[in-house]
Amino acid sequence: MKKLILFFMSFLLLGIRQEVCSKVEDRIFYDAVRAEASGDLENAIILYEKVAKGTHSANLHGNLANLYFKLEKFGQAIINYRQALLLDPSNREIRENLSFALEVANVPKNQRVFSNYLNSESIDFWFILMAVIFWTGSLTFSYFYFAGCNRQKFFIPVSIWLLLLSFTTWAIYTSSGSQSMLKREMIAIEPIANDQNHSKLIQLRRFAGSGSSANAHVKPGESLWVYLKNDLSVRSHRSQDGLEWFLVHTSKDRKKGWIRSDEVKKIIP
Repeated sequence: MKKLILFFMSFLLLGIRQEVCSKVEDRIFYDAVRAEASGDLENAIILYEKVAKGTHSANLHGNLANLYFKLEKFGQAIINYRQALLLDPSNREIRENLSFALEVANVPKNQRVFSNYLNSESIDFWFILMAVIFWTGSLTFSYFYFAGCNRQKFFIPVSIWLLLLSFTTWAIYTSSGSQSMLKREMIAIEPIANDQNHSKLIQLRRFAGSGSSANAHVKPGESLWVYLKNDLSVRSHRSQDGLEWFLVHTSKDRKKGWIRSDEVKKIIP
């Protein structure tokens, strides 16, 4: 009986805690909205980022992206637009804002993001469509086969059915590849203020260390993909000064090198 009472008390306290946290997040969010309306963009970003540590929404990340864009922090703007688009893929305004931010930042568009039908969010649709096509065709052809219909008339419908199954299989494979790439994708963000590199370009170094020379440069907002080890864990290294580094590459391996963890952000945290 005591255990049952303790269970219900714990459940009740958990619910109260979640409600309190939700109210606090709502208060901070509206404080951020007011700060933004008054023109205090830096403080609005700080408040929005606090909220983003506990919850995620397309509206929240969209607001953050707009503020970073106004401050010309295009890397931070682009990653927040990308995260907002993941949460609301059909939002046309966010998609157009992302496209404009990429254009202003002079960053090449990731075509996987702008493909509505073969991106990472469409894989469930293709699985369902393939199941519908498979079972509809199987049951229909089975019925007419056992009903004694002319089998020669089956050739064209069966060929079309198999072609549709092949197409949906290819779509699932492509969408699955997009999903795998998304999990590895990072966005380059602006160098920290005290960095010796005064340009807006971000260095990809030959080795994991601040003393290493640059192998290539990327722009804030550019997409990077982290290399994986044989066990599918991320290729990373912690240098003697305590900084974490990732081995990354750009699209089609045009550029590659080591980048500091504070110069990139993952699309999916």
